[in-house]
Amino acid sequence: MNATFRKFAQQVVARHDENLLDYGPDEQVQRVVSAMERINRITPLAPIIGTDIDLAGFGKVPARFMSLTDPYVLLSDVSEQLGWFHPRACEWAEKRAAWAVRDQREADEARGDGRLGWEYLRDHIDLGLSLCVDDPEAKPDAGGRRWSDSGDWLISTDRIGDLISSSPWGKEFMDNSMDAFRHAAREIFGDKLKQSPVIGPDGQPTDGNAYDLFEPELPKDEALRKARRGPALDCEGEQP
Repeated sequence: MNATFRKFAQQVVARHDENLLDYGPDEQVQRVVSAMERINRITPLAPIIGTDIDLAGFGKVPARFMSLTDPYVLLSDVSEQLGWFHPRACEWAEKRAAWAVRDQREADEARGDGRLGWEYLRDHIDLGLSLCVDDPEAKPDAGGRRWSDSGDWLISTDRIGDLISSSPWGKEFMDNSMDAFRHAAREIFGDKLKQSPVIGPDGQPTDGNAYDLFEPELPKDEALRKARRGPALDCEGEQP
């Protein structure tokens, strides 16, 4: 058994100790270790110490592991920093993981060599925890208790933007990021945007093109600073 994975698993299980469901701490630790060993065979994971990941100004969380391409953060670290009810964050991860399976299957079929790929399945790693969390918004069970089941995940930093945009800070994050997004869209899709006509409310093309629709309001360096500024809201005449 990988000693690093086991130490990490013990820390995660201890963090959720009051909410363990179905299995005791020893078995939950083993479930986390098994989940990490499975993904490690596909994407080798190395521990990281002393590296913080900035959540676009809405907080910072420690990077837990590093793959060949991206660091990973622990979802419960992120949900705590963002003030996001953890079962809701897990719902986000479960939905994105399901989409990734669909995208992977489509890619496998398009490749047509009979091989099962993993390129879409590395961003959301389910640690296999079984948790039960009190949830005032949940429907009562037979005993009248309101609760939601959840777990915990390792999330690639490649998915941080999507994660924050789906969190309670989603609107603020999107407002902050819009100008940076316009710059990115022009840089990545510039020629294609120029060739894409804009359709008016009457269904007819206008004289403009999609490139014009992505005209930034701020220079690129200011747009990037604004995208990382966190919960500060625009005031009339305020400079980012």
